Amino acid sequence: MTFISAPPKELVLPDGFRFMHGQTIAPFTIVYETFGELNADRSNAILVCHALSASAHAAGKYTDAEEEKAGWWDGLIGHDKAIDLARYFVVCVNLPGSPFGTTAPKSINPATGKPYGSHYPWPTIEDMVVSQKLVLDHLGITRLRSIAGGSLGGMQVLMWCAMYPEMAESIIAMATGGAVPVEGIAWHIIGRKIIEADHHFHGGDYYEHPDSLRGLQIARMVGHMTYLSPESLQRKFGRRRRGGTRQFEIDSYFEYQGKKFSGQYDANSYIRVQAAMDEMDLAEQHGSLEAAFAKWRGRTLLVSFDSDWLFPPNEAKAVAAAMKGDVRHEELSSPNGHDTFLIDYDLISEPVRTFLASV
Repeated sequence: MTFISAPPKELVLPDGFRFMHGQTIAPFTIVYETFGELNADRSNAILVCHALSASAHAAGKYTDAEEEKAGWWDGLIGHDKAIDLARYFVVCVNLPGSPFGTTAPKSINPATGKPYGSHYPWPTIEDMVVSQKLVLDHLGITRLRSIAGGSLGGMQVLMWCAMYPEMAESIIAMATGGAVPVEGIAWHIIGRKIIEADHHFHGGDYYEHPDSLRGLQIARMVGHMTYLSPESLQRKFGRRRRGGTRQFEIDSYFEYQGKKFSGQYDANSYIRVQAAMDEMDLAEQHGSLEAAFAKWRGRTLLVSFDSDWLFPPNEAKAVAAAMKGDVRHEELSSPNGHDTFLIDYDLISEPVRTFLASV
């Protein structure tokens, strides 16, 4: 059962946020949400890191309206759920570049009165982690019970281990790895090129165009392919046609997903956040995965899925082999591909619940 969550909060940085590549945007607003109650000694906090298309709204609903969609990890976070709000205080921060509240490409540049657009910096995973650290500092949280996330969120979790290894007692990283494998990068590049080839894109300065970009719709279709598995495609669609027409069901599904996504997301955000995923490579940045995790001594739960080809289980195995200390790798079987960490709560809840109870 879901719950009514508090509205989003803002951390305003009057002097701005400095991106890793050198640019500063000032002022800069970071949007975040909290769930549950922080205990007296501030020792029960869990940071949850969101993936590309999600936001800080990780769980609950803002109202009791039946049609309102719950937060993106509502199946895992809540009362009597694996991340139990009776025990833990959860923080989720909307990452730099995302269009859901934090200053983003579509935000108005006070110097010009127009959206930042093409002038918005290209964020990195390090920037995302730094923004989260700023929020935790603001909340007076100096040590976390755990840091959890999947996909891009999981990459942030692993970056935390490299950047702030003393900050957390444990981590939970799902459907992720120290770098995006080349097959995933290839599909990402194709999607970004489709957006950039849209004649309405104008190099990123398209905000006067009244409609969502067709390029973003198609890029989302390409991206969505990396989240599914052959088994789930066959089960859901096969070669079935729609309503006696010549249109395949998979075509109808992709059109629906593309239009829905483009009505909510932003093309500049998409290409930047996705490029940040591709740029991260802990082994390359530190010389090896072992060096990246050399100072990490917390407990680790890695969860991978056998049908996930964006981050196959071997990616988690490489991370596990590079870490020292108490490392658990749960390789789970699911037909739902990369999206399993957002869908199959019956599968992922028990490993998370058991792990947190042991921390």
